[in-house]
Amino acid sequence: MKHALFFRSSFLVLTLGVMVWSAQAEESPNILFIIADDASRHFGQAYDCDWVRTPNIDKLAEEGVVFDNAYVATAKCAPCRASTMTGRFPWQIEAGANHQNVFPDNYPAFGEVLRATGIQTGSVGKTWGPGTAHHADGSPRDFGLTVISTKRVPGDHFGKFLEARGEDAPPFFYWHGSSDPHRGYEKDAGINAGKKLSDIDHVPRYWPDSDVVRGDMLDYSMEVERFDSHVGELLADLETSGEAEDTLVIVTSDHGMPFPRVKGHTFDDAHRVPLVMRWPRGIKNPGRRIEDFVSFIDFAATFIDLQEGDAEAMGMELSGRSMADLLNDAPDHKREYVLIGRERNDVYARPGSPSGQGYPARGIRMGDYLYVHNFEPDRWPCGNIELGLKDTDRSPTKSLIMEMNMETVFWKHNFGKRPADMLFNVVEDPDCVTNLAELGGQGDLVKKMKRRMMKELKSQGDPRALGNGEVFDNYPTVKPAPRDW
Repeated sequence: MKHALFFRSSFLVLTLGVMVWSAQAEESPNILFIIADDASRHFGQAYDCDWVRTPNIDKLAEEGVVFDNAYVATAKCAPCRASTMTGRFPWQIEAGANHQNVFPDNYPAFGEVLRATGIQTGSVGKTWGPGTAHHADGSPRDFGLTVISTKRVPGDHFGKFLEARGEDAPPFFYWHGSSDPHRGYEKDAGINAGKKLSDIDHVPRYWPDSDVVRGDMLDYSMEVERFDSHVGELLADLETSGEAEDTLVIVTSDHGMPFPRVKGHTFDDAHRVPLVMRWPRGIKNPGRRIEDFVSFIDFAATFIDLQEGDAEAMGMELSGRSMADLLNDAPDHKREYVLIGRERNDVYARPGSPSGQGYPARGIRMGDYLYVHNFEPDRWPCGNIELGLKDTDRSPTKSLIMEMNMETVFWKHNFGKRPADMLFNVVEDPDCVTNLAELGGQGDLVKKMKRRMMKELKSQGDPRALGNGEVFDNYPTVKPAPRDW
């Protein structure tokens, strides 16, 4: 009799366990992650931008949520994506903090945790890079995202991926990495498409308001609109599959636009990015705007949380927090601030150093203010002048400003050396052109924000904050130094 009770009890426990697992599986959504390459907050009506038309993203925004304070941890492709995948700040992943790096193998990625849960993963286009990533045995690393294609347009890849899924298939995670709006651009594409220079309602104050700059911005807008059309293709495939209701769709960008003083830098326009999510069965009170600070290091924690993954079992230490409570419209507590920073974005050649120097900086956005500390203010933030300020993508806007006298305000804003301490009121001065730290009267706030930032960085083991920041300059790069050095 005891044995019979034991087996009945065991069967009941097993049955309940299966029921619990099934309930969790039903609650876990599919995830479609669509990431632009170098797009600022110009996602059409979702961000009140009339000169860029993004009807597909706008529809997602109406049916989901829009984040107003989403920040990347660093504003360059490889380190931002490495931070996103590992759920850690760039300064916590060794060489992963640098652009064009040899990515260390000792930091697990969220995709590897998700794959361990048994879900299907797939990736098309750009995931991590540029750089080199291999396992210890020398085999290429896919970060847990099964590579379907390296082409950066949807094609029929997503449709075929969905068609291949059976009726009882587990949830999926699908990463679509676009190449838009990365340069280069077709010159005058915006004008030729019928756009007008006067359509642009705001030229950032760190650029001259000229026809050259406005034309460059319109050409950029065409690439953002092409990205939106690709979003539309992916959503159409999702609707056809019948899985749209159970899919969390995320549309975002890895950092700001490829223009001077944006991509690669530590100002608000570089780090504050668009982020729109839709999940019909999972987002409460759709149509909301979320003001809470969120960081890209939160994605890994969110994905693992939603898929019931075990990060600890995979040796993954997360610095971010799940955003699931924000989707449920029931935040546990508000984040007081977000941290940003940069190290070596590209090769800054100098005699005696094959790897070159970076421009180390850390920042904290708290309340209405952004504080940035530049650890090496004697260095040029865009790289060696004699080599053409390589840490700014080539563009008509860059060429126009480079031709100006170095004493002009625009040259200084974009390429000039910067003081150790910078403080901006990003509400009153969203372009971050007035450094309150130099004007005086904000000394106490500068000290408070710097103290808070440095305390947090030290607790995270940031070598730069602990006085050992030269390690970032000495990590190898996969890109050779320029020949003339």
